[in-house]
Amino acid sequence: MSVIVFAGPSLRQADRAAFAQFRFLPPVQQGDLYRAARQRPRAIGLIDGCFDGVPAVWHKEVLWAISQGIAVFGASSMGALRAAELAPFGMRGVGRIFRDFHEGRLTDDDEVALLHGPAETGHAALSEPMVNIRATAAAALAAGILDAPAAAHLLATAKALFYQQRDWPAILAATEQVPAAMRDRLAAWLPDGRIDQKRADALEMLHALQAYVARDEPPPRAEFTFEWTEAWASAPWLAAHGDGIEAGDALMLDALRLQGEPYLRLRRDALLRQLAAETATRERRGVQPDHVAEAALAFRLPRGLLRGQDIDRWAAENGLDRPGFDRLMAGLAGLEALARDRDAALAPAILDQLRLEGGYKALRDRTAKAGTADPPLPLPLLLAWHFHTRLGRDLPEDLEQYAGGLGFRDLAHFHAALARDHALWLQDGQPAPKGAAGGQSHRQPPPSGLT
Repeated sequence: MSVIVFAGPSLRQADRAAFAQFRFLPPVQQGDLYRAARQRPRAIGLIDGCFDGVPAVWHKEVLWAISQGIAVFGASSMGALRAAELAPFGMRGVGRIFRDFHEGRLTDDDEVALLHGPAETGHAALSEPMVNIRATAAAALAAGILDAPAAAHLLATAKALFYQQRDWPAILAATEQVPAAMRDRLAAWLPDGRIDQKRADALEMLHALQAYVARDEPPPRAEFTFEWTEAWASAPWLAAHGDGIEAGDALMLDALRLQGEPYLRLRRDALLRQLAAETATRERRGVQPDHVAEAALAFRLPRGLLRGQDIDRWAAENGLDRPGFDRLMAGLAGLEALARDRDAALAPAILDQLRLEGGYKALRDRTAKAGTADPPLPLPLLLAWHFHTRLGRDLPEDLEQYAGGLGFRDLAHFHAALARDHALWLQDGQPAPKGAAGGQSHRQPPPSGLT
């Protein structure tokens, strides 16, 4: 999916229908934005959120989403509040209400609060938010419906009411200092003149999201370090899974589960990737662009993804767009970088995994009988034999980087391992590489990266 939007009473059903390419979810609660970010959308739009009776969306969820390269927009209601608070960290605020909070003209959360019905009613608004009352009073003043003292008294009266009791009949009934004729004129003007500032800002944000996707911008880079605090690590919803995924994806997961062991293998691999990503976040590890490019190339070549249109086709077939593909490659690169850095520490675990897979004894018996070929194969031929014959691939451009990526200490360590493997090859009765017989010249130009 490309964009997820949390919205309730600030939008009408027709508004949602006009942006059918977005996935709309109910007003956000604590944990919802994190779960949405786990689905790796291109962007998340935050409009409405719950706060009375349930925990409100946590600032840390927004920061985590931004740290994962997901653009987060906010406007209108809860979104405007969070965007004003988190704008310095990269959350993108949109609309007048956001600007009023961001610039300090508004400070109270009750300015955007309202009472609304359940989901079955489309979260129908049952009270009037103060920001709408302010915008409407300003419009009435500009239209000559109210004078300045009456407008000021109306706003003070509305502000004094509990947010759930704010509606126009209650406000008009309580504005005792406004002349009756002026109140009647305002009541007649309201049906057509009332300003729904929250809806206007929400629509402005939807258009901003639409423009963001159309520009095909690269994923945003966080200008801060996400702190993996104890409170974050112990959040009750952090380990939750499966919530909010699309119906088609849920059916696919059910089909996978029925396969038994293949599903368990996929789950273990997914867990490894997830733990690696969380470790990288805790340790503030970044992935170098050249490492991402290497991981992408290693993934693309065996699959024939040589051109940009090939990548786009593969991504579309696998439910991704190009940023989603890039995110996938960054995850591969991050996993490989972490494994490379911890290669030595992983040695016991690697051998345990070999035991579990049943290959330990055979490999132990084989390597125990390794000797040295007599005479030893010249290094250029040894390298050509290993990559062309054993692996069926070209020599890497940077041999030292390749060997280091496999956990070898240096090229000498790598070359010694090659010599032992070649000796075993000959002991197994395999033919010697062409050019290795006595008396033939081995003076070939060294492969790229060989020093």
